[in-house]
Amino acid sequence: MKTLYWVATSLLLHPVCFAQAPTSTATQIVESEEKPIDFWMEKKLDYSSAILRGLAMQDFDTIQANAQKMRVLNTMEGFVRSRNKEYRKHVNTFQFVTDELINQSKRKNIDGVTLAFNHLTVSCVRCHQSLREDGDSGVDATPPVKSTRR
Repeated sequence: MKTLYWVATSLLLHPVCFAQAPTSTATQIVESEEKPIDFWMEKKLDYSSAILRGLAMQDFDTIQANAQKMRVLNTMEGFVRSRNKEYRKHVNTFQFVTDELINQSKRKNIDGVTLAFNHLTVSCVRCHQSLREDGDSGVDATPPVKSTRR
Protein backbone atom coordinates (compact mmCIF):
# COMPACT_ATOMS: atom_id res chain seq x y z
CA MET A 1 0.00 0.00 0.00
CA LYS A 2 2.91 2.31 0.78
CA THR A 3 4.33 1.65 -2.69
CA LEU A 4 1.00 2.56 -4.27
CA TYR A 5 0.94 5.78 -2.27
CA TRP A 6 4.43 6.77 -3.46
CA VAL A 7 3.64 5.88 -7.07
CA ALA A 8 0.50 8.00 -6.94
CA THR A 9 2.35 10.85 -5.28
CA SER A 10 5.22 10.78 -7.76
CA LEU A 11 2.79 10.73 -10.69
CA LEU A 12 0.96 13.66 -9.21
CA LEU A 13 4.14 15.65 -8.74
CA HIS A 14 5.65 14.76 -12.11
CA PRO A 15 6.49 18.10 -13.79
CA VAL A 16 5.30 17.02 -17.23
CA CYS A 17 1.80 16.28 -15.91
CA PHE A 18 1.45 19.19 -13.53
CA ALA A 19 3.58 22.28 -13.71
CA GLN A 20 4.46 23.08 -10.11
CA ALA A 21 7.22 25.13 -8.59
CA PRO A 22 10.14 22.80 -7.79
CA THR A 23 10.80 24.46 -4.43
CA SER A 24 7.41 23.52 -3.00
CA THR A 25 7.48 19.91 -4.23
CA ALA A 26 10.19 18.74 -1.82
CA THR A 27 8.35 20.30 1.10
CA GLN A 28 5.06 18.71 0.10
CA ILE A 29 6.57 15.23 -0.14
CA VAL A 30 7.89 15.49 3.41
CA GLU A 31 4.56 16.83 4.62
CA SER A 32 2.68 14.09 2.80
CA GLU A 33 4.79 11.41 4.49
CA GLU A 34 4.02 12.81 7.92
CA LYS A 35 0.40 13.89 7.34
CA PRO A 36 -1.06 12.52 4.09
CA ILE A 37 -4.31 14.45 4.40
CA ASP A 38 -2.43 17.74 4.46
CA PHE A 39 -0.87 16.89 1.11
CA TRP A 40 -4.18 15.94 -0.51
CA MET A 41 -6.05 18.91 0.87
CA GLU A 42 -3.30 21.39 0.05
CA LYS A 43 -3.36 20.28 -3.59
CA LYS A 44 -7.17 20.35 -3.77
CA LEU A 45 -7.19 23.84 -2.29
CA ASP A 46 -4.57 24.97 -4.82
CA TYR A 47 -6.63 23.60 -7.69
CA SER A 48 -9.90 25.01 -6.39
CA SER A 49 -8.28 28.44 -5.92
CA ALA A 50 -7.09 28.32 -9.52
CA ILE A 51 -10.61 27.35 -10.64
CA LEU A 52 -12.08 30.29 -8.73
CA ARG A 53 -9.47 32.57 -10.29
CA GLY A 54 -10.44 31.18 -13.71
CA LEU A 55 -14.10 31.85 -12.95
CA ALA A 56 -13.37 35.45 -12.03
CA MET A 57 -11.34 35.94 -15.21
CA GLN A 58 -13.67 33.81 -17.36
CA ASP A 59 -10.62 31.71 -18.30
CA PHE A 60 -12.16 28.38 -19.28
CA ASP A 61 -8.81 26.77 -20.12
CA THR A 62 -7.56 27.39 -16.57
CA ILE A 63 -10.82 26.10 -15.12
CA GLN A 64 -10.74 22.95 -17.21
CA ALA A 65 -7.04 22.23 -16.60
CA ASN A 66 -7.35 22.57 -12.83
CA ALA A 67 -10.60 20.61 -12.67
CA GLN A 68 -8.90 17.77 -14.56
CA LYS A 69 -5.94 17.85 -12.17
CA MET A 70 -8.34 17.79 -9.24
CA ARG A 71 -10.18 14.83 -10.73
CA VAL A 72 -6.94 12.85 -11.11
CA LEU A 73 -5.91 13.75 -7.57
CA ASN A 74 -9.30 12.71 -6.21
CA THR A 75 -9.12 9.39 -8.03
CA MET A 76 -5.72 8.64 -6.51
CA GLU A 77 -6.81 9.73 -3.04
CA GLY A 78 -9.97 7.67 -3.31
CA PHE A 79 -7.94 4.61 -4.21
CA VAL A 80 -5.50 5.13 -1.35
CA ARG A 81 -8.25 5.81 1.20
CA SER A 82 -10.90 3.41 -0.12
CA ARG A 83 -11.31 1.53 3.16
CA ASN A 84 -13.87 4.06 4.38
CA LYS A 85 -17.25 3.24 2.80
CA GLU A 86 -18.75 6.68 3.53
CA TYR A 87 -15.70 8.36 2.03
CA ARG A 88 -16.12 6.34 -1.19
CA LYS A 89 -19.62 7.80 -1.57
CA HIS A 90 -18.21 11.29 -1.29
CA VAL A 91 -15.45 10.45 -3.79
CA ASN A 92 -18.10 9.40 -6.30
CA THR A 93 -20.05 12.61 -5.79
CA PHE A 94 -16.88 14.66 -6.11
CA GLN A 95 -15.99 12.87 -9.36
CA PHE A 96 -19.44 13.48 -10.81
CA VAL A 97 -19.36 17.18 -9.96
CA THR A 98 -15.79 17.57 -11.22
CA ASP A 99 -16.83 15.98 -14.52
CA GLU A 100 -19.65 18.51 -14.76
CA LEU A 101 -17.19 21.33 -14.07
CA ILE A 102 -14.97 20.07 -16.90
CA ASN A 103 -17.94 19.69 -19.28
CA GLN A 104 -19.28 23.17 -18.56
CA SER A 105 -15.83 24.71 -19.02
CA LYS A 106 -15.50 22.95 -22.40
CA ARG A 107 -18.84 24.51 -23.37
CA LYS A 108 -17.60 27.90 -22.09
CA ASN A 109 -20.76 28.15 -20.02
CA ILE A 110 -19.90 30.53 -17.19
CA ASP A 111 -23.20 29.95 -15.38
CA GLY A 112 -22.79 26.18 -15.64
CA VAL A 113 -19.20 26.37 -14.40
CA THR A 114 -20.25 28.59 -11.51
CA LEU A 115 -23.01 26.19 -10.48
CA ALA A 116 -20.72 23.16 -10.80
CA PHE A 117 -18.05 24.90 -8.71
CA ASN A 118 -20.66 25.63 -6.06
CA HIS A 119 -21.66 21.95 -6.04
CA LEU A 120 -17.99 20.99 -5.80
CA THR A 121 -17.59 23.20 -2.74
CA VAL A 122 -20.70 21.73 -1.12
CA SER A 123 -19.42 18.20 -1.76
CA CYS A 124 -16.14 19.08 0.00
CA VAL A 125 -17.96 20.52 3.00
CA ARG A 126 -20.30 17.51 3.27
CA CYS A 127 -17.44 15.04 3.01
CA HIS A 128 -15.46 16.72 5.76
CA GLN A 129 -18.56 16.93 7.96
CA SER A 130 -19.15 13.24 7.47
CA LEU A 131 -15.57 12.29 8.21
CA ARG A 132 -15.43 14.44 11.33
CA GLU A 133 -18.66 12.84 12.57
CA ASP A 134 -17.23 9.37 11.94
CA GLY A 135 -14.05 10.31 13.78
CA ASP A 136 -11.78 9.32 10.89
CA SER A 137 -8.28 9.95 12.24
CA GLY A 138 -6.88 10.48 8.74
CA VAL A 139 -8.87 13.64 8.18
CA ASP A 140 -8.53 17.15 9.49
CA ALA A 141 -10.13 17.03 12.91
CA THR A 142 -10.94 20.72 13.03
CA PRO A 143 -14.33 21.02 14.69
CA PRO A 144 -17.14 22.49 12.62
CA VAL A 145 -17.84 26.19 13.10
CA LYS A 146 -20.93 26.67 15.24
CA SER A 147 -23.59 28.96 13.96
CA THR A 148 -24.19 32.15 15.91
CA ARG A 149 -27.85 32.21 14.85
CA ARG A 150 -30.44 31.38 17.46
